[in-house]
Amino acid sequence: MARKSSLRRRIVSALIITGAGAVALSIGVRLHSYGVPVGLITPCVLSVLSSSLWLLLRVEEAARTTTHRCTAAGCDFQVRVQHVGAAESRRWQETASDHPTHTIG
Repeated sequence: MARKSSLRRRIVSALIITGAGAVALSIGVRLHSYGVPVGLITPCVLSVLSSSLWLLLRVEEAARTTTHRCTAAGCDFQVRVQHVGAAESRRWQETASDHPTHTIG
């Protein structure tokens, strides 16, 4: 099971890096077609690459995360869990709904 999960994670990571690289490369090609000097294209491409990687990694992290929220009206308490079984997830769900302090945000 761990081997399959590790392989899936590597494939997703490779796709994220490839996607971010493609976005950055397309920006670089567009800027080059307008005659922008390489000295200006390089920082733009690197910043787009960095931003794209950050965004895609956050999306991937959100896809694997389960969030349990407090059920009390107006309370913004929440618990985020990753890589847990059904029983552990249920325990955190109960913890989120039965926490002692309710924060109204």
